[in-house]
Amino acid sequence: MPNYILKIWSQNTDWFPEAVKLYQAGKIGGVELYNNISAPLDWTALAKLKEANVVSIHNPHSHGWHDSWLTDEQRPQWEQTQKLADFFSAPRIVVHPARTHDETTFFENIEKLNDKRIFIENMAGQDIDAQDMQYGQTLKDLITINKKLPICFDFEKATKAATHQGLDYKVFISEALEKLKPTYFHISGGDIHNPIDEHANVWEANMDMTWIRQTLDVLALKDDVWLLFETPKVNGLENDVKNMDWFRAL
Repeated sequence: MPNYILKIWSQNTDWFPEAVKLYQAGKIGGVELYNNISAPLDWTALAKLKEANVVSIHNPHSHGWHDSWLTDEQRPQWEQTQKLADFFSAPRIVVHPARTHDETTFFENIEKLNDKRIFIENMAGQDIDAQDMQYGQTLKDLITINKKLPICFDFEKATKAATHQGLDYKVFISEALEKLKPTYFHISGGDIHNPIDEHANVWEANMDMTWIRQTLDVLALKDDVWLLFETPKVNGLENDVKNMDWFRAL
């Protein structure tokens, strides 16, 4: 069975004790911490989160990061992401490939980031504003990226990318898993007929969640597999746990 991972933002310090309790109770295998550069970091509170096994830091996608990087203004923000990864000894830093990059600009800027912990997340067909994601959604793009960097594979985004390209999502996902061999995953719900990124509850999806669960279970027999639930926050972390329990019961 995969290790189930909780997504939490760096400013949500009131939820840190609950995350620790969930980890200690065996309900989660760890935490992915999103670096919210819009709020100051509370290092004292963050220190307590070390007890919840922070396995990844997610780089910002605000302040221009969604569209392109790396500018001089963004460099201190990137350095803060690296500082968080150092603080937690996190082996992964998840980065979006950015909406307007192409292969050339992507790799030029990856050189500027210069960190061996980077995992690149695959992209949906369109972002939440219905803008096309120009790089990092096709299998060709992901294979090229994967030659140098591991992929954080998001199942919901993959279905959106498949729809945008007119492909069967199960065929697209199966080929991606075979060629990319990811072990770190994101999941949420969404409509397979809509190319726009959604992040709904897993039970609201019309994708075959049982098939995804079975696919992950097979992968977990061979590798240490991590699955992050990127679902809506309701009543603190209550809805995260509800999504995990629902998926676990399939």
